[in-house]
Amino acid sequence: MSETFTWDNVEFDLSDPAFVSDPEAAKRWLEGPRDVCPGRFSDNAEVYVVTKYHQVRGLLADPRVSNHPPEGVHLDSMRKRGVPEELLKYFDSTIMTMEPDDHQRVRGLVTAAFSAKRVRSLRPRIEELTNSLLDRMDPAGVNDLVADYAHPISTTMICELLGVDDEYRDQWIKWTGVFTTFLRPDPKLLPPSLHGMIDTIKRLIDARRAEPGDDLISDLVRISDQTEKLDQVELVALALVLVQAGLDTVRHSIALSLYNLFTHPEQLELVKHNPGDTVRAVMELMRYAGPIKMALPRFATEPIELDGVTIPADGQIQLVVAAANNDPERFHEPRKLDVTRQDNPQLSFAHGAHFCPGASLATAETEIALNTLFARYPDVRLAVDPAEIGPRFLRAVERLPVHLK
Repeated sequence: MSETFTWDNVEFDLSDPAFVSDPEAAKRWLEGPRDVCPGRFSDNAEVYVVTKYHQVRGLLADPRVSNHPPEGVHLDSMRKRGVPEELLKYFDSTIMTMEPDDHQRVRGLVTAAFSAKRVRSLRPRIEELTNSLLDRMDPAGVNDLVADYAHPISTTMICELLGVDDEYRDQWIKWTGVFTTFLRPDPKLLPPSLHGMIDTIKRLIDARRAEPGDDLISDLVRISDQTEKLDQVELVALALVLVQAGLDTVRHSIALSLYNLFTHPEQLELVKHNPGDTVRAVMELMRYAGPIKMALPRFATEPIELDGVTIPADGQIQLVVAAANNDPERFHEPRKLDVTRQDNPQLSFAHGAHFCPGASLATAETEIALNTLFARYPDVRLAVDPAEIGPRFLRAVERLPVHLK
């Protein structure tokens, strides 16, 4: 290890609430890749922070890097975040942190649910939903495109896909908001939120076991009951991850895409007038300022040298995807939003074995949400100063008040 590499003066510190809320953090960390540097995760774990595109992309697919933490590390982290002891098993069996063989086994069970064919079959439902949401808005008033549009699109689609009953849908947003914060969760809210999520998943599994439906949870229950490919703890953990990912990522993707188009009028006009190119625009919006700022922590399985720094075996690695997506060595004028950008291998959906299986569905939902809105209301615009609602580092846009006409 370099003699100058120490954790005495950590700049990238997710354990510091001020760092996460600092509006300048995005500018410092997302616009300028740098050499491997020391950082600290939200549980105070020491991490090696990697921001350069070629290094981030390489490590995402590097067999020397694992999502599976060393023995006890992940559980200790969950304990520090306040996860109750009796629920730890569900967070130690997720598809996000499994050993490679287990990950491949479980990932194969959900891939079909997000296949290109399945996503194509869902497009009419997404279009129907977006139009129905716009029908409910007040054309003469101020409407919130997060609460009234992005939120119900993401919630409805993932819950219908998995088979989550209507009665639970709004509650999921509240529960996941407590757990997915990068800051230490509220110790009074976290245990009841986690119990609520897991108890609800268990009830849904029991209901689908008794009366199967045409949904993903029913499919997973059948596989779990008829084969040895998925045990009961893994089944609960997988359903939990899929609901959380589907709710958060799509909601933030739609909201951030709209915000960045509203604040870049010339790009907004291009999207309005070229609906056939919106998928390309969505990829650029994800690159420029998508909801995924960092990959989940990785761990070196053997020593790895980067920028003259030796990451030791079991060293924790934090890949800052947003910085990699803005690396000038890979992207021409990276801080310029260009919805016509052709060469755009952005990493927001990861790369390699852990590439997001729901990427095509998330892209389709965002594409259709943009095209439907702009077709119905081509003059839609923000109703407030962008500075009032602008996202900060690791935070999405929580509200988007707009005039539709």
